[in-house]
Amino acid sequence: MRLPMHRAAVALLPVVFALAGLSTPARATQPVPELLWQVGGFSAPESVVYDRARNRFYVSNMATRGDAAVPGDGFISRMDAQGNITELKWVTGLQSPKGLALANGRLYVGDDDALVEIDPDSAHVVARHAPADGGPGQFNDASADADGNVYVFSRRLDTVFRLHDGTFAPWVKVDANLTGKFNGVRADGDRLLLGSWQVPGSAGEQPGHLTTIDLATGEIGRIGSTPIGHIDGIEPDGRGAWTVTDFTRGLLLHIDAQGRSERLLTLVKGSADHAYLPDRQLLLIPFVLDDVLRAYRWAPTAD
Repeated sequence: MRLPMHRAAVALLPVVFALAGLSTPARATQPVPELLWQVGGFSAPESVVYDRARNRFYVSNMATRGDAAVPGDGFISRMDAQGNITELKWVTGLQSPKGLALANGRLYVGDDDALVEIDPDSAHVVARHAPADGGPGQFNDASADADGNVYVFSRRLDTVFRLHDGTFAPWVKVDANLTGKFNGVRADGDRLLLGSWQVPGSAGEQPGHLTTIDLATGEIGRIGSTPIGHIDGIEPDGRGAWTVTDFTRGLLLHIDAQGRSERLLTLVKGSADHAYLPDRQLLLIPFVLDDVLRAYRWAPTAD
């Protein structure tokens, strides 16, 4: 349902968490996103994606979580282009659906057990892609490149899996002691961007950063040298930089090509996998713990 726009009712309260080794530079080069509207009625919404071909949005709902989680109660919601929920439980029977990606005429969902493939026209699950060893994938975010390859990261196996021409297989294994275990995944041009929550270290855990993997060679790199935070969503800004959400601190950050971060918004804990549509200057953020999705008007300026 679309909630009425009362500024006092939707005030975004600051949440500050101390994260060792992290600083957010006090740069002020980007405009502040303007809150446009919010939609409520979700159940732990984790990711949102825009289906340009059908002019609608999909939102993943994790539903119950933790020790009290009910198996199979996760679902996908469908919204129209104006942000109205047209079918709350459009696709059901998922475990804990998170990241969403569109490619090859399909909607792909990173779920706890498998990468789920959905036909958007029939709203039917047509395939579940899981690791060959039979164990759960422990997948989170999902992303597709320009060639239609779909990527997810398995926290259990510390491996990026790729769905290529119908074959789902391990693609690149990472050393999580160096990169951390990834949450955010985003194909961006000729590379894959992956954001972690924290990275182990001799001086204690450090906040996560953006890792890169070259799509052609599998070579692993990094953007910048400064820790960023508990990275959840990653979205290109259309100008060669990115916005990321910090789930724990409840922040929306802008990351430039050198890895320098700027705080765009202080939100609330639970800010998850967002979407940005440069042509519409529209930024949408799901809030897992508040059961709402908020839309903002924003356009970046050149650094």
